[in-house]
Amino acid sequence: MSEEMLKIYEELLKQINKTYDNYTEQIKRLNNMWSDYKTAVSNVKRNWDVDNILLALRINELKASIDSIREELDMLKVKKELGLIDDDEYSKSSAELTDTLTKLTNMYDEAKSKIDEVDKGIKEHWFRSMDVTSLTTDQVDGMIKELEDSKARGEIPDDVYSRVKADLELVKRVVQALTLIKTESKS
Repeated sequence: MSEEMLKIYEELLKQINKTYDNYTEQIKRLNNMWSDYKTAVSNVKRNWDVDNILLALRINELKASIDSIREELDMLKVKKELGLIDDDEYSKSSAELTDTLTKLTNMYDEAKSKIDEVDKGIKEHWFRSMDVTSLTTDQVDGMIKELEDSKARGEIPDDVYSRVKADLELVKRVVQALTLIKTESKS
């Protein structure tokens, strides 16, 4: 009887070990995938911080052109009111400028929308990858200090510094809120 019982439990232990091995392997794969994901997100975010600044410069150029055309339209109206140009010339020039303004404004709106969409998507992944539930405000403060040290050493441009610091300040507020929620739920 005891030998049979021993065999039954040995078989049970084999099943437990097999299941254990299976799940520990899956957990290991998940941990590797999580690590790869965090690395990928970090790389995308770092590249985006630089590219976003370049795109912002281009967008600002486009915005300046739009503002310039609006000023031209205003000057054209003044010239017409002062009698410096006739109605035909005003109509022709105004139509051209208005058409250009409309096209540039549409380009600006489309480009801005795409940049905002990419920025939002990257930030969502960045926040997820940070696992703010396990971060402390001290860790975030450490990241901010590291960022400030990099800026002081001239390793990052002012624009990148400003963007990343704003992101880290947002993360810090989220961590503080989560800490508060955890504290209240323990009470």
